[in-house]
Amino acid sequence: MPDKQPASKSPAPKRDVLGKGLGSLLGLDKETPTPASAESYAIGTSILELEVGRIHPNPKQPRKLFREADLLSLAQSLKQDGVIQPLVVSKDEDGYMIIAGERRWRASKIAGFEKVPVIVKEVTPEDMLRLAIIENVQRANLNVIEEAEAYAMLIKDYGLTQDDCARKVGKDRATISNLLRILSLPQEVQDDLMNEKLSMGHGRAILALEERGLILQARDIVLAKKLSVRQTEQLVKRMKRQGAEGGEAAEVKSGHADLDYLADTLRSHLRTKVRLQGSGSRGKIEISFFSPAELERLLQLIGGGVF
Repeated sequence: MPDKQPASKSPAPKRDVLGKGLGSLLGLDKETPTPASAESYAIGTSILELEVGRIHPNPKQPRKLFREADLLSLAQSLKQDGVIQPLVVSKDEDGYMIIAGERRWRASKIAGFEKVPVIVKEVTPEDMLRLAIIENVQRANLNVIEEAEAYAMLIKDYGLTQDDCARKVGKDRATISNLLRILSLPQEVQDDLMNEKLSMGHGRAILALEERGLILQARDIVLAKKLSVRQTEQLVKRMKRQGAEGGEAAEVKSGHADLDYLADTLRSHLRTKVRLQGSGSRGKIEISFFSPAELERLLQLIGGGVF
């Protein structure tokens, strides 16, 4: 008689917050909501019809950019089909704050709707922010900076660690850490990421340069030449290699306060490495560039249109 094989145990399911729909996280999937009037308001899963003017956005909503063309297109669709998916809101002293569905709310106002369907839920401020992040990440609505700022807010406002934050939003800790590091980039680069002129890959690549002047210099080259992420990584390697070869000399103080001041001023203005050597009566200036496009940029700055 053959030996019985031990029953194999199924591995415990991994917790995947982002794999769940927002309705599941909010407890809205247990049953199909039934319409109800605002007068018979009861917190739960009933769909209410609320005046648009009684609803307001969450000031901590991670998403900051709502493109007008997209809203106009959605408004046109809503005029034809109505608001099929209710907004999710929470009652507060000013009316009803949006947890999920701000884009639909904005488009409904454009469409001229007086009322929109909503589901009212009771949530804590922390859960409201967490759920707003999850909804936007699921829908790929957030740009890199919006997502990074949302995680930073969650960590700062509620005293969470990066591990806590990762667990609450269903991301791994490395992803959270990499996004938070993006917020250390100069504001000019963050603006480019916000407006999607640069991608997360571009941001991570030029962040390796660390020095503000070099980061801005790399950013100018990437935008001017429309470099891919791979090309940007290669550019950064060249800049770091050249910096390692001549960077220390470029930062050495000359011993002359006036020359040191001029060198610092030139570095700030040109956004590249500058070396000034000499005595009070004579000397030389060395200005570094890393590509033909960068040379052209420097010549325009120095020559004021002469070149």
